[in-house]
Amino acid sequence: MRSRWLMTLAPLFALAALIMAAGAPAAVAQEIDYFGTNRLEFAPVSSVAKDAIGKGVIDYRGGIEPNSRWRGSFRFSGLEPYTTYIVLIKGRASATNPTDDNSDAPDEQSSDGLCSFKTDDTGKGSCFWYFSGLARLNVVQLREGDTKGARVMQAMRSGIRGSITTTPNRYSPGGEVPDRKGTRRGNGGS
Repeated sequence: MRSRWLMTLAPLFALAALIMAAGAPAAVAQEIDYFGTNRLEFAPVSSVAKDAIGKGVIDYRGGIEPNSRWRGSFRFSGLEPYTTYIVLIKGRASATNPTDDNSDAPDEQSSDGLCSFKTDDTGKGSCFWYFSGLARLNVVQLREGDTKGARVMQAMRSGIRGSITTTPNRYSPGGEVPDRKGTRRGNGGS
């Protein structure tokens, strides 16, 4: 009698385990925070750059804070020709910030320059950089000149001005994620 009861419940336990396992990838995606591939869409801050377009990627490459490894790459167009710009992250080195991330107010004290470039004759420019340590990633700005220069464009996780979205990558917490073909990266699968 007892074995018959267990045989009846076994499929139910298997179904419950399958349902819980199906929900696991969503849980991992929620736990990654910004430790993944961060795609940035910049929006103009001033009327000077109203037609400017900016995109970027900040990719987590492994490690734990404060020694995590990252790669940032950025492209812009529609800017002033022959002008120097800098990409910076508000609060990069400090998890605490006296200014609200949703604020448009400049915050030079907690803004760390990432890379800079000079635009060509058509107003296009790009830069990339490998760096260590990223306490947070909520606001990325493009400024003219240096870190104290005028803000030109901005990407924000809140979506108020531009956007920052994160998807898991192979270094994200929870281990590797399958690639598009359904195989795991780095295992030689096809």
